[in-house]
Amino acid sequence: MNTVIIQLTDPKAYKLLEDMEELNLIRVLKESPKISSIRGQVKTRMSNEEIDTQLSAIRKEWQRDS
Repeated sequence: MNTVIIQLTDPKAYKLLEDMEELNLIRVLKESPKISSIRGQVKTRMSNEEIDTQLSAIRKEWQRDS
């Protein structure tokens, strides 16, 4: 079996793939996004200091609730 990656350019193409899957001609594999692709979608980057500040605030909330 060969695995290929395709990019759909028309929403109707997905329906065709589903039809081919029902005929047992292909198997559609759903791929989860990789971390690097998710990072590219971040609109505002945070500095290390901002991350540390946010983590500290979250930890304080946990300690307060316990």
